[in-house]
Amino acid sequence: ADSCAVSSPGPWAMHSCLPKSCIAAVQQLDGRFQFLWGIYKAHSRSEDEIVFPALESKQALRNVSHAYTLDHQQEEQLFWDCCQVIESLKGCRGTVQARRMALDVRRMCAAIRASVETHIRSEEAELWPLFTEHFSAEEQQYLVGVIIGRTGAQVLQALLPWISGTFADEEKDALMHSLRKATKNTMFDQWLEAIQTQRQNSGSLALGS
Repeated sequence: ADSCAVSSPGPWAMHSCLPKSCIAAVQQLDGRFQFLWGIYKAHSRSEDEIVFPALESKQALRNVSHAYTLDHQQEEQLFWDCCQVIESLKGCRGTVQARRMALDVRRMCAAIRASVETHIRSEEAELWPLFTEHFSAEEQQYLVGVIIGRTGAQVLQALLPWISGTFADEEKDALMHSLRKATKNTMFDQWLEAIQTQRQNSGSLALGS
């Protein structure tokens, strides 16, 4: 069975030999890891199934994405290996063993972060300019719409608050504008409008307080 596919917070904690504070920390770690892995899977799946084939469809861009597909496979293995260690961490018999495994998880998470950051920087420098050069604005909007349509609602709901807390206002506005333009006259566009209105109202209340 795929034990790392879904976070399993409940039963193991009831039978764990770890102190309650350790159990709470492991549950929090597991939840955050599963969230990050879920976001990564949505990102890599969109690229492998939509973005990269679109690039490869252009005669001048054949084989430009092959190395990035291999990166996804290697990074997925890093996530899987880390997940296995977290699962083992849940079954630790004492704090000494748990501390040692926690250090292993920390090292593996650092490796994942380094790999993903290098991968994304390379994409931004090498791949994304190709869309501006070889794809019309209409083609780009179509691809964004397909990606949104293929991305689960839960992932999108989780992403937007993260974007709000990470991006500068100008970047957030530009992203929301692009999303709404690609999903014009859809239920998703209406939902985005509601999110924007809620954010603006929250900002107004904060300024007035």
